[in-house]
Amino acid sequence: MDPKEDGEVVTEHPQKVQIGSVIADPSLSADDGWVNMDVQWIITRSTVGSRQTVFGVTTFPPGARHDIHNHPHAEEVEYLIEGSGIARIGNANVAVKAGEVVFVAENEAHGFWNTSETDRAVMIWCYGGAASLDDAGYITRPDEQWHQQIRRTADGDSYFRD
Repeated sequence: MDPKEDGEVVTEHPQKVQIGSVIADPSLSADDGWVNMDVQWIITRSTVGSRQTVFGVTTFPPGARHDIHNHPHAEEVEYLIEGSGIARIGNANVAVKAGEVVFVAENEAHGFWNTSETDRAVMIWCYGGAASLDDAGYITRPDEQWHQQIRRTADGDSYFRD
C-alpha cells in the first residue's frame, strides 16, 4: 500500500480521537467505586460509533482505586503503562507494574488500587463485547471492598490499610 497512490492522507477522521482532548468523566463518584480516579472514555459508541469495543485511559493518583465490581456483558483487558498497584482478578490480588497486562473474564470480579503514596498509576483498558459502560453493565460488590482487606507482600509490606 502506497498512500501516495491510494489517495490523500488526512489528519482528521471521525474515528480518530486525540486522547488529550478527552476530559475525565466528572459523573463518576466514589460512592459508586470510582475513588479519586480520572477516567477518559476514548472509544465508545458515542465517541466514534463503535459497536463492540470501549477503550479508555484511567489515571490513578497515589492511593486512588477502582473498587471491586464486575461487568456482566464484557471482558476487559487492563494494561498498566505507568506506576504499580494491585489488580483484583476474581478472588486474587495480583501485584502489577508498568508493562504488565491482566485479562478479566466476563462477569469476573475485579478492581485496581494504586498502592503508592507518591506515584501515580496510568492504565489503558478495553472492554470487549460492549460499546459503553451501560452495555457492559456495572455491578459494585460492596461486600468485597478493599478497605475490608489486609494483604501483605512477600517482603511483609502492607498494601491495604483501613
